[in-house]
Amino acid sequence: MRAPNRSPLPNLSVLLDETNVLLAMNGLPTCHALAPVSDGDTANPNVIAYSSERKYVVKVTQRYPYTLDRQREVANALCDATSLPIPRHYCCANERSRLPLMIMEWLPGEQLRNVLITAKQRNLSKLCNSLAVCLATFHERDHLTLVPKAEGGFAKWLCTRTTEALQSINRAPHRGFGSLDAVAVQRYLDARIGSLRVSAIPALQKTDQDLRDYLADPDTFEITGMLDWERVIRGDGIFAMALIFIRLWLNGKLDGWGDFVATYNACANVQAEQCPQAEFYLMCRAVLAFRFNYDAKEIVDLLLQGHRLPFEGNRAQLN
Repeated sequence: MRAPNRSPLPNLSVLLDETNVLLAMNGLPTCHALAPVSDGDTANPNVIAYSSERKYVVKVTQRYPYTLDRQREVANALCDATSLPIPRHYCCANERSRLPLMIMEWLPGEQLRNVLITAKQRNLSKLCNSLAVCLATFHERDHLTLVPKAEGGFAKWLCTRTTEALQSINRAPHRGFGSLDAVAVQRYLDARIGSLRVSAIPALQKTDQDLRDYLADPDTFEITGMLDWERVIRGDGIFAMALIFIRLWLNGKLDGWGDFVATYNACANVQAEQCPQAEFYLMCRAVLAFRFNYDAKEIVDLLLQGHRLPFEGNRAQLN
């Protein structure tokens, strides 16, 4: 069953018909069956489509359907230019299509968020190292030419979302978690938002980036897929670093952070270091995460106390 805030899966018969129309139009083998992916916790429904020659993944791009042509262009350009495990985007819906479909290469693996739960010690290190190599490659400055120069005010948008979340939390404290110091958080963000006029790591950025955007092999603990290319902009690679830190923290996997940073910095054009941009993004992500996970309050509190997360301290050093 899909979570209530996720887009519903269309009728499979209609979806199969529309998939085959697109495949036939693009000279690709048509399919005889569809099956929803095992993990349906994604904003856009995905199914596996079976032909006699291959498997496809068909994504019903309910969110941001206007990005179909652009996401195919960016994903395939990165696929051609790098060794990143990005699925080949074969074809997508047009103005005559009934559904906003993207048809892609099938890649093996499970969502990274699920594989991370099982990763311990050496396997956690392997997983973090593989993720770091992928992210450093994605952040190579040569790729900036793939998207327009305008950055679209992402930091301001994120700050607005964070302020709205703070107001919501403090209006109705839920599950006994209490509230956050909205005034202190806002001052913290205001003191750093000016720094965001310059990117700490000028790089491509995925605006909805999260652990669901990756596939990993549960046996080898290697990243096997990088997914979801709807909204790629010129932004700051430090945003993705802050996200990885908070996900490792909240999953009790912070032991992998040191390996992740060391591998990233060994591969990257620009080093990931402590900076106001990282602190801004981490605070925003922690406030947004607090609505679903009370453990994020510890990050908020440590940042407000002056601890320089994520690069100059971790839970082991702070306790």
